[in-house]
Amino acid sequence: MVTTHSQRIAAVENVIDNAVRLGVFRDSAQDDRLDGRTVTVEGKSLLNCESCSYLGLEMHQDVKQGVIEAAERYGALFSASRSYLSSPLYAEAEDLLSSLFERPTLIAPTTTLGHISALPALVAEQDALILDRQAHNSIHVAASLVRDYNSSVSTVDHSDMAKLEARIEELSPSRERIWYALDGLYSMDADFAPFEEINQLMRRHPHLWLYVDDAHSVSWSGKRGRGHALEKLDAEALSRSVVAMSLGKAFGAVGGALTFPDGDMLRRVFTLGGPMLFSGQVQPPMLGAVVASARLHLSDAIRPLQDKLFGLIELFNKRAVEYNLPLSSDTAAPIRCVTVGSVDMTYRAIRELRDGGYLVGLAAFPAVPMDRSGIRVTLTCHQSEEDVEQLVSAIAEALSTVRAGAN
Repeated sequence: MVTTHSQRIAAVENVIDNAVRLGVFRDSAQDDRLDGRTVTVEGKSLLNCESCSYLGLEMHQDVKQGVIEAAERYGALFSASRSYLSSPLYAEAEDLLSSLFERPTLIAPTTTLGHISALPALVAEQDALILDRQAHNSIHVAASLVRDYNSSVSTVDHSDMAKLEARIEELSPSRERIWYALDGLYSMDADFAPFEEINQLMRRHPHLWLYVDDAHSVSWSGKRGRGHALEKLDAEALSRSVVAMSLGKAFGAVGGALTFPDGDMLRRVFTLGGPMLFSGQVQPPMLGAVVASARLHLSDAIRPLQDKLFGLIELFNKRAVEYNLPLSSDTAAPIRCVTVGSVDMTYRAIRELRDGGYLVGLAAFPAVPMDRSGIRVTLTCHQSEEDVEQLVSAIAEALSTVRAGAN
């Protein structure tokens, strides 16, 4: 049982070292040219089921052209902190994203640095911060900075609205604002936050504010790809919510985006957020990708890609039921996690899939509990229906093989 910090560090190190030793983690791509569908590892071409570029926009001609044109106009590097001078494309990129998300939007160098900028600037000493236990590690890292000056930082069990409300009621008499930090779509089990219940909580508790990391649902879900949180939170909840996005997953570019209910809150984070003051910025070529991708989202071009991805997700889920695969959730999300059990069996199953031509991910401690390790698969528009059919069959065969070997 992992109880101390030292034990946790040792357990994580053991899991990762063993995964690297067995060749199922920290791979290097060996391709001269990529197409999005396959990747060469250990000299073998594999179907890429690890990419979080769910819509395949990193290979879209408009996005690639945006990179080329921005590099030609502005160079490969704009070396300055935004506290001194922003690259010329920032204004256009943030205006387009504000139109897309329908609220004031600030670009961060990464989503993680966005969290580190926002949470310490937003959560005051007289506030409280409650973290969902399974919120992304980057939120917990940012929360540690809040904990340095605010003793009221705590966690609640994953998506347990009863325990969350009890904690809110306990804190309300002594705290000005109570922030609840969570994911819109959780990156391992692929379960969505219970936004209908959260909307009700927001109505019952006017001091409750939300900080949502919606990195994994942007682009492929919601109107024009605005993501799950902005789609499902009602007007009252949105008026007290900060929603963070990733531009480096389905959006096909790089960086993070922080969206706010008003410009004053954006100004506060831009003014006080540490990485906004002291870190480098998204460089011109990738700002070109952000601009090009935002234009695609604001057009009708994004819908056929969303429709294709939903079709692949539906097919995977249907075949998973037929093969009796133990999915960690049955949601319509492009992340699919097949629970194996022990981490050693999971290593072997991933190795079986690697040998069969499939590059899949490892879901293991600390991202999931030690006894719930699994195969993490991501679906993208680069894949075909035939790819998905064969993938599900290969997973079922790999599970059968490792289970037979364990008996």
